[in-house]
Amino acid sequence: MYINDVVRSVRRLYPSEYDAGEIYMWCNEVSSMLAAEDRNVYKTVELPVSEDGSFLLPENVDMENIEYITAGRTVLSKRDLREYGGRKIYVKDLNGIFLKNGVRLPSSVKVDYLAPYEPVRLAKYRGGISINKDEGEFTINSCEFIPGDILVIRLGVKDGSVSQSFENVPLLSVRFEDGDAYSYICTVPEDTFKTAEKTADENALITRVVTERTVCAPPFDSMYIDYVMAKINLYQHDTDGFNTYMTQFNSRLSAYKNWLIKRMPKGEGRLINWW
Repeated sequence: MYINDVVRSVRRLYPSEYDAGEIYMWCNEVSSMLAAEDRNVYKTVELPVSEDGSFLLPENVDMENIEYITAGRTVLSKRDLREYGGRKIYVKDLNGIFLKNGVRLPSSVKVDYLAPYEPVRLAKYRGGISINKDEGEFTINSCEFIPGDILVIRLGVKDGSVSQSFENVPLLSVRFEDGDAYSYICTVPEDTFKTAEKTADENALITRVVTERTVCAPPFDSMYIDYVMAKINLYQHDTDGFNTYMTQFNSRLSAYKNWLIKRMPKGEGRLINWW
């Protein structure tokens, strides 16, 4: 289920004064909790190594989430960095090797890590925009968007009115220009602004379309609706409604955990990359 489907379902069941931003926040609470139960998204990044042999991990990534570090042709397991200050290195699938004094890491290392949960990104831009109709580009002076985002671009946003709108625009690339004024040039499909009535506007509003999905799949994903409904009832001091929806949420959460346990591989298990 898409997170936006959760928002629509909640609004249909119980219209309230809570906006989409608050509902996204409550959905994030569920997703971060479920991600801890079933984290399976791995990423790889190449990091530069300083002269003293240190390197900076990506933001929000701690050592416990690292699976392997590849230094040159050597694949190091989690325990390796404990011993690197000494001289013994435990190499993947080997008993270990001893290194001479003064051995350094190469100029860069490749890190494979378990990606932390990333909350729903509510990226937005409000301000001036310059449009290149022929090249499929627009320029703004600050940017929270990344390639792959789907955007809604509105021009002439003032006093609740909009002069022109471009829906579901895929962002292909972003490049930073350091000229007389800082600016970001964003590339979109060439024909995006074919019908644009002007090439510059000081009252533009650009928002990222939320495309995230729930962490769990059907039939467990309805627990998001239960949780948000419970939160709304809690803040509206409806104790009976809160208890009803939290009971449903806990029931679905328990079923999801049991499903995860049954899905785990059977047979003799072993710890890998243990600290």
